[in-house]
Amino acid sequence: MAADIIADNVVIGTSLAAVEYAKKNNSLILFNTAPSFFSFKKLASEELIYEKWQKTASMLSFNALNPFGDKISFIRVDKESIQVVCHNRKYNIIYKNIIFFDDENIDNFPFDKIPLLEYRVCDWFKVTSGTKHEHWLLETEDRFVNKIYFQKKITLPKYKDCVSESFLNEKELNHTDYSPTMSRLKTIDVMTNAGILGTKHTKTYRYPIKMDLLERQVFKIKEEIVDKKDNYMLDTREFK
Repeated sequence: MAADIIADNVVIGTSLAAVEYAKKNNSLILFNTAPSFFSFKKLASEELIYEKWQKTASMLSFNALNPFGDKISFIRVDKESIQVVCHNRKYNIIYKNIIFFDDENIDNFPFDKIPLLEYRVCDWFKVTSGTKHEHWLLETEDRFVNKIYFQKKITLPKYKDCVSESFLNEKELNHTDYSPTMSRLKTIDVMTNAGILGTKHTKTYRYPIKMDLLERQVFKIKEEIVDKKDNYMLDTREFK
């Protein structure tokens, strides 16, 4: 098969660490899966991770280092070439070195499967009663509903919605005790204990806190590994 692209170094991954490495080393990058970020997660510099990712990814595209963007559906790694499939069209990349930041959706991945440690689970809620207060973050000592982040409503910036962040193992993720319904109930309980009140009805009565689930996001947290084999490098560490 003739080469469509020839590259010395190819980065495979969608993490912030992957795009930053590609930018720093002027390397071709292949997105093996859709990028996913918890919107409130920040770097040590306090910059939001997804904002930094967007800036870096845009720069890579502008410099023609991300030729397939999010169109890749399949990647196969062979000894001297990478086959990339986009919408039933196949491309062939001749390479010298590959730097892997993840193992998702890669055929012939040259390392052992990266162990999955746990899941970050984010339950986004539309709050309908209990929207006006001074809190931006509530924290607990539990893994389930570990933190509650508040954000301004898009159309009503004086009022707030919220998202609950939990850390669960695979068994917990599929158990009813850790379902979105239980997350909603515990979130309400934590907010109530923090002194947040529901919507005022009369001078002496307030409605209880109410909210509805908008979306549950689930992110994989994998073991951080640095390894090298022949002309392959694996680095799953998070960008700090």
